[in-house]
Amino acid sequence: MAYSTGFLRHRVKILNKVRPTQGDFGATTRYAEAATVWAEVTWLKGVKRLAEASLDAMDTVMIRMRYNTIVSRDSRLEHDGVTYQIQSLHRDHQDNTIQITATEVVK
Repeated sequence: MAYSTGFLRHRVKILNKVRPTQGDFGATTRYAEAATVWAEVTWLKGVKRLAEASLDAMDTVMIRMRYNTIVSRDSRLEHDGVTYQIQSLHRDHQDNTIQITATEVVK
């Protein structure tokens, strides 16, 4: 069951790794924009998250989008100026859906 157009209200950039650059202190991982897609972004909340009261529990989101082969577990996602690292990625080609749990990257 694919996500309807009205459900996907946000623009999310998919950032994929590119060749690392060699610096004075070793290689540095860089990310480049691979695509921008329509998605639904919601804060993860609930009794378990609030009970944990951990620092990273407050900046975890669920991102849902249509199936694609661009996003991978190594990708980063950017929404509303905030970059997120993927914690879990579940895709279903038959349902035309991807569901991602991601945590904000602290810079």
